[in-house]
Amino acid sequence: MKTWLSIFFMGLTAWTTLAESDYSTCFIPGEVSEYKISWAGIPLARSTTTTDTLIENGRELIRIRMEAKSYSRIYKVDDLTEVIIDPKTALPLRIDLSINEGNRQKSHLTTFYHDKKVAVFQDRISKDIREVPIESDTQDLFSFLFSMRNQELKTLTATPRKLFVDGKLYDLGITLQKESAIKLPAYGKVSSIGIIPIAEFDGLFLRQGKITFWVSKQNRRMLTCIKAKVPVGMVTIKLQKVSGPGDDFWVKKQVDRE
Repeated sequence: MKTWLSIFFMGLTAWTTLAESDYSTCFIPGEVSEYKISWAGIPLARSTTTTDTLIENGRELIRIRMEAKSYSRIYKVDDLTEVIIDPKTALPLRIDLSINEGNRQKSHLTTFYHDKKVAVFQDRISKDIREVPIESDTQDLFSFLFSMRNQELKTLTATPRKLFVDGKLYDLGITLQKESAIKLPAYGKVSSIGIIPIAEFDGLFLRQGKITFWVSKQNRRMLTCIKAKVPVGMVTIKLQKVSGPGDDFWVKKQVDRE
């Protein structure tokens, strides 16, 4: 089985497009989102993404941290990804990634130099270190996602974007599907727009199966569900809980339940 995290990353990013000049309001320090990953109906792992702030060289930056752990020994998942982002520009400064899923491993550190239009990519396993040409506005998957939380979904199909993934630049486009009601354990039925990605990312099953994912219509648009048909079954990733500051649909619903 190829990495479920690759599917999750695709779902996190395929509904966004860059259009604003200041993105500070797109990042909510203290936000926590939790997902459950299942294969053929069997729970495999849980994923938690947190947002906080840190100060580096007098600059206030955003740290997005995503951690995934297995529920059992059926399929080992032990992942950690940390992205440091400038909240004003929504551009990534560093990506530190460690993936352990089944017998697949990745360990990368990428540092972005947008003024020089280059990123330095370090593969800790192969010891490969190289410079990758980028554009001045090149984003990674997480910064791309968070920067466009308030963007109209219909703009998604307008222009493909280039994203930095695993040391390379990739084109990403999407097609929109019909609205559906996705049933979530903590929120009931949530109106969501179906999306199918068009991309060339490695390990995304695009040549071997079909991915469909859904994004909520509510502001602070959240990825509600992903379903990926793979050669050995169906992988499902579903939103379980959103917590932290705020007074929107997600936080109010969670507070009411508690």
